[in-house]
Amino acid sequence: MKIAEGKIAVFAGTTEGRVLASRLAGSQVAADVFVATEYGKEEIPKAENLQVHDGRVDEIQMEKLFQEKKYDLILDATHPFAVVVTANIREAAEKTGTPLLRILRDKISDGSDCRLITVENIQAAVKFLKTTEGPVFVTTGSKELSAFLALPDWETRIYARVLSMPEVVKTCADMGFYGSHLIAMQGPFAEDLNIAMMKAVHAKWMVTKESGKAGGFEEKVSAAKKAGVGLVVIGRPVEEGISLEEGITYLEEHFALGRSAENSGKRQVFLIGTGPGSESYLTGEAKKRLDKCDLIVGASRCVRQLESFHKPVFEAYQPEKIADYLDAHPEVQVICGAMSGDTGFYSAAEKLGAVLERRGNYTVEVIPGISSVGYFFAKIRRPWDHAKLFSMHGQAANFALELKRSGSAFILGGGADFYETICGQLIDLGMQETKLFAGENLTLKDEQIFEATPESLTDRKAPSLAVLYAEWTGPRRPLSHGISDEAFTRGNVPMTKMEVRTVSVAKLELTENSVLYDVGAGTGSVSVECAGLSDSVKVYAIEKNPEAVELLHENCKKFALTNVKIIAGTAPEALEDLPAPTHVFIGGSSGKMEEVIALCLKKNPETRFVVNLITPESLAAVLEAAKTLPVTEPDLVTLTAARSKKVGSSHLMMGQNPVWIVTFEGKICVSRM
Repeated sequence: MKIAEGKIAVFAGTTEGRVLASRLAGSQVAADVFVATEYGKEEIPKAENLQVHDGRVDEIQMEKLFQEKKYDLILDATHPFAVVVTANIREAAEKTGTPLLRILRDKISDGSDCRLITVENIQAAVKFLKTTEGPVFVTTGSKELSAFLALPDWETRIYARVLSMPEVVKTCADMGFYGSHLIAMQGPFAEDLNIAMMKAVHAKWMVTKESGKAGGFEEKVSAAKKAGVGLVVIGRPVEEGISLEEGITYLEEHFALGRSAENSGKRQVFLIGTGPGSESYLTGEAKKRLDKCDLIVGASRCVRQLESFHKPVFEAYQPEKIADYLDAHPEVQVICGAMSGDTGFYSAAEKLGAVLERRGNYTVEVIPGISSVGYFFAKIRRPWDHAKLFSMHGQAANFALELKRSGSAFILGGGADFYETICGQLIDLGMQETKLFAGENLTLKDEQIFEATPESLTDRKAPSLAVLYAEWTGPRRPLSHGISDEAFTRGNVPMTKMEVRTVSVAKLELTENSVLYDVGAGTGSVSVECAGLSDSVKVYAIEKNPEAVELLHENCKKFALTNVKIIAGTAPEALEDLPAPTHVFIGGSSGKMEEVIALCLKKNPETRFVVNLITPESLAAVLEAAKTLPVTEPDLVTLTAARSKKVGSSHLMMGQNPVWIVTFEGKICVSRM
């Protein structure tokens, strides 16, 4: 028999708890939701029938609470490894005669052929690790981190990932885990992020709990396999209970939650581009879908501009959070996702659609809208088929450099420092004559569209929604590399000359998203050349000479580069904490050539190296290192260039110092076509 109204207690703090709370939200059932932390409280949806309590509750408090509240049902959706909490809930429920359901997390097969060791508990994991060597990436949380202090060399071996809460970080620091050995982040963690973290700490082993799909176990296993890292898995305790799906079904059968009769098939999701801002710019197809939908989901700004449709809404921008809410509300059959602007231009539509399709219960259709780009260019009466398009939402953009290449560029942005950042780039490159068109709050009542210059716009504060289009008619930056030596700010610091630099950069064979170390960067001519090829290339310029470091900063500013990070220090020590390189240029190593190469190969066995040398002794050192390190046979080029000098009516060729350019790469690297 269904209970028209009832009282339920949900012990949450997990994905399952959040889904159950979302399912109960808005119903006639009064629910107390218990979470251990303030962060957990923020994850629970807000609803009149939900009372959320943060803080830990012991067995005595639970028993007293159950007696006073007289719940119709207790749902224990705590973490699979929260053994003590689950035992306390069970004891209190039995003593008060309160019905209890334990919600279990689905187990999954590891499905891998990586090195996988299963142990009973954290102590057994530590015991096993004593028989191993190398850095250990620990993802079991902060509560049991102290167990790893039993490892003789824990200070250098253990890298712990914990929740990003101040009290957690402080607890870990008090134990001795801090700096690069403590990673404070909130999940979920995708496979590629797990791989990046393991590579960053050079992990040989990862320790994790068998926490099921909701706990990201699949992503950890696949990441360990791809990163070549061994996996130590702490098996979950054996217990009885029901699945999340069975728990939701139980609620629907015993409480008045309601369930659509059509829920047997897949649910329809329409991801709708809501236009630049005003509802009047919605397409006819979008309005038709919005009129017929059961629910609108999306970020607050997008959802609120659709208030005239008078539909229930769920405000969130995280794809997983939206998917969890929809999973918990199977009675909602037709859903519209409100996506700002055009669904194919820096939109959240792609990620949300992918998450929903992976869940298997949804069909996703995209209804594109009018973008800010099309609207703005129509207003300023300019075509935009030739313009380079950028966005500054959540990413850096080298707008000025691209404008100097292409002659016209458009950028989505907004915020107090938007104009200052872009205009600063233009002024640093000497592009004060750039013609700018700015648009603010497009299609809204306070819309402004106006023409400006970098100087006139620098001090203006942009609203949160702004766009900028620029036209440049001055000298263009060449497509090829080979900047003249005179273009760089010089001092008494050696610089790789243009002819040598041009061949060296070509030998690097950089690709999109390359990570380059410029070791012994000097004035930064190689760093500038490589960073200027593409915004996706990340350059780390390593230099020990203070004067050269100053010149590096000056030249990076002069060329308006946002993708160069200057590291003041001596290699190889200065390379230790940097992301793994794909390419390395060595212009100077202070006599530590072999150590530098070895460290780079340790970070990435497929690293490609280009080394410039001017003395036979340095050449001999590189060739000797190549014999002992796992690299391919070096390719040698001797480059001797001569430049003309006019003497009277004649031109004399003035020879420059000969330079050896040596190229090789990690032996396991697949040869390039």
